[in-house]
Amino acid sequence: RESSAQAVVSTQSTGVPKFVVEEKEKEEERSTKPLRVGESDFQTQLLQYEDARALLKYMKDMATPTIDLELQSLSPMDGGSHDLVMRFLEFLITAHTLKTSFDLAQAYTNVFLKYNRRYLMEEGSLREKLSTLRDLHKDQWTKLQRKCQEVVCVTNFLKNVAL
Repeated sequence: RESSAQAVVSTQSTGVPKFVVEEKEKEEERSTKPLRVGESDFQTQLLQYEDARALLKYMKDMATPTIDLELQSLSPMDGGSHDLVMRFLEFLITAHTLKTSFDLAQAYTNVFLKYNRRYLMEEGSLREKLSTLRDLHKDQWTKLQRKCQEVVCVTNFLKNVAL
């Protein structure tokens, strides 16, 4: 057993303990590739989408960590491009306008802003799209709040009528 352990972790017989790295391990380290090279499938879909519903469905089928990674890598600071950021903002505006998956659009907006806020603040050309997104978001929350108040009023009314 000792001989097999020595083969895995061998040391040099010098005054300072050092591990001897096999040549094969050095070659493996040199041959490692970066995690992402070029555009991902999501980025390709984003740049080519014409139907926001199809892209929304595509994103629904993605795993949560994948969405997180993809949204994190949209800005040029993180390996993306200005076009990717602009296209995703356009997608978010369209997704909020569709009013079909409010919760998903809201979640994607939050994650996108979390990772790309620094780039969005620095890039003046995106301010108009951000203003549009903000206004849509504000209108949707106002409508949702109004509907919740209506439900509370109707519930209180029915409760009082029943008594």
